Formats: sequence, C-alpha cells, structure tokens
Amino acid sequence: MTPTVEEIITEAQQLPPEEQQRLLDILTGLLTSAPQPSTSLPPAGPYAFSLALAGSAHSDFTDTSADKYRHLAEAGRDR
Repeated sequence: MTPTVEEIITEAQQLPPEEQQRLLDILTGLLTSAPQPSTSLPPAGPYAFSLALAGSAHSDFTDTSADKYRHLAEAGRDR
C-alpha cells in the first residue's frame, strides 16, 4: 500500500536533522527540475471548446465507432 503524504511527513520528522536537510535538498532539486506546465492559451475558434472535449466523454449507447470491427466485418461479408 502506498503511504499517504501525512505518513511520509511523520516519518521525515523522525529523521536526524542532517537527513532531513538531505531529504529537503533532494525534494527541492526534483521540484526545480520538473517540467513546468504550459502557460500557452488553447487555440481559439468556433470548434475550440468541442475539440478540447474530444475523447473525454462516455456514452452507454453503442455506435459504429464503438463496435467498428463488427460493422466492418458485416460490410466486407459476401452477400
């Protein structure tokens, strides 16, 4: 099981001061080397909102795209 942040902090507080400083130095280094989130604005336009939502929704209804292999098999079958 993954420890919680609170459990990690409690254990870190029990470390000797030199180990606490070492841990702080390592964590600070990780924070400064982490990639920063992009601050660029999303593209504007009439479809920007729809494109931002693309692929994020789920529906309980099946359609051709949800069952494409079955539909492709039916389309390619000899009649």
